[in-house]
Amino acid sequence: MTEDSRFERFEELDAGRALGDLDSAELAEWTALAEELGLGPDHGLDGFAAELEVALGGSAEDLPADVAARLKAALPGAGKIVPFGIPAPPPRKVTFLPWLGWGAAACLLGLLLLRDPATGPVPADRRDALVKEAADLRRIKFAGTGGSYATVAGEVLWSDARQEGYMVLSNLPANDPAKKQYQLWIVDPARDEIPVDGGVFDIPAGAGSVVIPVDAKLAVKNPAAFVITLEQPGGVVRSKQEVVAAVAKS
Repeated sequence: MTEDSRFERFEELDAGRALGDLDSAELAEWTALAEELGLGPDHGLDGFAAELEVALGGSAEDLPADVAARLKAALPGAGKIVPFGIPAPPPRKVTFLPWLGWGAAACLLGLLLLRDPATGPVPADRRDALVKEAADLRRIKFAGTGGSYATVAGEVLWSDARQEGYMVLSNLPANDPAKKQYQLWIVDPARDEIPVDGGVFDIPAGAGSVVIPVDAKLAVKNPAAFVITLEQPGGVVRSKQEVVAAVAKS
């Protein structure tokens, strides 16, 4: 099992731990992976599970299998996994109040799926907050590079002080994540000649205008440009820039 697959398995088990539906063998596997990877319980998942408990009052094992699976898929990454050493809360058994029914569960699931996995609020809400709160906010227009990207439009919003930013994109062609993914590069000449990885993202079919968080892997100050390329799934460490979809220059 590769390190990535072990990490994915840990996230899957941690979601089950938060929902309280791990058996003894799975709990032992969670503990072993936590020690091996140096990780601990994701308390963001526990927060989501607590929301479920308060709002619906129920148990994952009482849920229809498809609903439970979608809930568990929505939970991973809800918060940031903390370093191993912080004790996991005891497994909880959630019990859904029978009078709420599965309609309420479906409604809550919809809300969970609309939340951004990293911090909760959807990217558009976080973008709006940045616009209101960041005194050093910069807005730079994106332009397509021609061909199938000729009509790409949008902007990037960035704050050096907060090291936070968002791309607002429209007309960027949808991609098949199994074949290619978009990757953002941040050009900061004051830092290095090599652009900083700004994160990998996808554009679903029929998405229209989308808001994508900038996920800068290193701190950047006064970036000169933001470049979107099309890369192999998972992105690359250094882009050959064979396919450049859009550029935003300050």
